[in-house]
Amino acid sequence: MKKNKKIDLHMHSIHSSDGELHPCKLLEIAKENNLTAVALTDHNTVAGISEAIAAGKHLGIEVVPGIEIDSQFRKYSIHILGYYFDINDDKLNNLLTELNSLYYGLAQKRVTKLTELGFDIDYQQVLDYAVDLPVGVVIAEVLLKNKKNFNHPLLKPYLTGEKSKQPYFNFHLDFFSRGKAAYVPFKSISSKQVIKLIKGLGGIPVLAHPGYSFNYQNENDLTALKELIAEGLVGIEAYSSYHKQNEINEFEQIGRDNSLIITAGSDFHGKLKPEISMGGIKNNNYSILEELKDYLLHI
Repeated sequence: MKKNKKIDLHMHSIHSSDGELHPCKLLEIAKENNLTAVALTDHNTVAGISEAIAAGKHLGIEVVPGIEIDSQFRKYSIHILGYYFDINDDKLNNLLTELNSLYYGLAQKRVTKLTELGFDIDYQQVLDYAVDLPVGVVIAEVLLKNKKNFNHPLLKPYLTGEKSKQPYFNFHLDFFSRGKAAYVPFKSISSKQVIKLIKGLGGIPVLAHPGYSFNYQNENDLTALKELIAEGLVGIEAYSSYHKQNEINEFEQIGRDNSLIITAGSDFHGKLKPEISMGGIKNNNYSILEELKDYLLHI
């Protein structure tokens, strides 16, 4: 029975800029890992979905059309996963074009901040290196691969120290997050707009890795999370590689209390997060997909 089969509803291909592998290669890994179904959820693009679906048909793996859209709710950076939506709709493509254009300005300001910290990096280097958008982890990779930066004291943890297993991702978190040395305020599109759009395209909006955005021990964060849920979220990714067990427990309970579908996703990227394996997340059971499909049947 499919209910006992494993899935992964959160992974990224080379179309995400911070992903490493082509969609067809992701499906080959899914086959090797005995997954029954996967969702390709690239950042702010659906460019790889057709390739993923074709590869899935060849390998006998169900592929769910998906996306992960960056958005903003008040002061919080929010990632919204969308499943089973119309990937060809002009409203979606217009929104993604608007969002992606904002990232070029953000990247330029981040590079300026890094040069002020004494790092050797320039914006054109980043643009030349980026496969697609010059997102934070791409900037980090350019900086950390530049030999002129190897002796910079701030980089030791990422080059040879405790953060060297996931250096680009860790640098991104430590330098570009709110309050950090290279943080740049960024006004993205609103989470409410994203949720409304996904639903309007016949899809299902799910809050990705809520622990990335909200501290469940902070009352203000909890209040904001509940208000975001009230905007129309259908699911919450409680089972995530971002979360420790106590966070899983809390977000699972929040999901139940608010009648949300509780989902699971590894957030597999490849080299960006080498310690994360596809399908290597708790409770990644096919029953989640059955809940999602049942929701679609009753809306």
